[in-house]
Amino acid sequence: MKFEFVPMTLDYADLIKKWKYTGYVKSIYMEPYFDTFNETGKMRGPGGCEGFVVLNQSRLVGLFEYYFIDEIMEIGLALKPELTGKGYGKDFVHQGIKFGIKNFEYKRKYIKLTVNILNKPAIKVYEKVGFEEHKRNEGEIEMRKYLT
Repeated sequence: MKFEFVPMTLDYADLIKKWKYTGYVKSIYMEPYFDTFNETGKMRGPGGCEGFVVLNQSRLVGLFEYYFIDEIMEIGLALKPELTGKGYGKDFVHQGIKFGIKNFEYKRKYIKLTVNILNKPAIKVYEKVGFEEHKRNEGEIEMRKYLT
C-alpha cells in the first residue's frame, strides 16, 4: 500500500479523535492539536510534535507524529482501527520513517519509539521493521532502529 503524508489539519484531527480501538488502547490523544491551534494558530500534537495524517488514495488511514528530543527523532503512530491486523503495519511504519528522515533531513544514527509492553502486535511490527528493545520503564519499552 502506498501512503501519502500531509500536515495535520483541524478536520483530520477531529476525525482521528473519533477513532475507537479494542483492547487496552481506546483512542488517540488529539486534544493538544486543538489546544495549540487555539492558542497559537499552529497544529502541534502531544509534546509539541509535528503531526501528519497518512492517506491512501485520498482516504485517511493513519497518523504519524515526529518528536525531536536532544536532536533524536522519536515517532508516534496510529493506523486506523479497521486497518489494524490486516498486514499493513510494516509498510506503514517503514514509509513513515522514510518520510520523516527525508522531510526533516534527519541524519542521526537511530530513531526511537516507545510502546506499551502489552501491545504485542505493535511490538512484532516494530521488530519486523528493524527496531530493537533498548530499555523498559513502567510498562513501556523504548525501541530503537539504527539507520545505515
